[in-house]
Amino acid sequence: MKRKTLVEYKDATPGVRAIYDDVMQTTGSPAVLNVIKALGNNEKILQAVWSMVKLAHVQGEVPALLKELILFRISVETGNRYCESLHGHAALDLDPSLSYDDLVALSEGKARDKLPASFQSAIDIVSRAALQSKSVADEDFDFEEELRDEGFSEAEIDELLAQAYFGVMMNMLTDAYEVPPDQPFPPNDDQ
Repeated sequence: MKRKTLVEYKDATPGVRAIYDDVMQTTGSPAVLNVIKALGNNEKILQAVWSMVKLAHVQGEVPALLKELILFRISVETGNRYCESLHGHAALDLDPSLSYDDLVALSEGKARDKLPASFQSAIDIVSRAALQSKSVADEDFDFEEELRDEGFSEAEIDELLAQAYFGVMMNMLTDAYEVPPDQPFPPNDDQ
């Protein structure tokens, strides 16, 4: 039994279609993502979720690759196939020098030579904040100084932690609805 019907563009109300159009225009995608279609039955909830995604994830100041790697790691650790696929593909598109094996290694805290040290620190602490928020200690926030030294502002540090919230929320939503991945993952060797 299917848990959630995905609302296709042609079946959406005019208000939902307008949000779909904004999603495609903002992300540069020729198609509406399945996670967005899963919310297509409720225009208000779709608008609320899209606004958060757009402002905190798509349009933020933190490098897009770093945000995708954070969300990939959270998704791997929770076993969420939809978000793992979505953010894995996005990371590989943003940095073609990375491979699927690099993504797996990075999600395990390895392959540190592939990224700036501040990226790995941010991935580690934000992932832990998302998955074990009560285990984050005061000394863990020493990474803020490293991020500041790399040019991250206080607002960007807040944006990084917003990725923890975003990751948990979207993993829960796509798991509960059993949203199917938009693309197969891991990607084929020729991608």
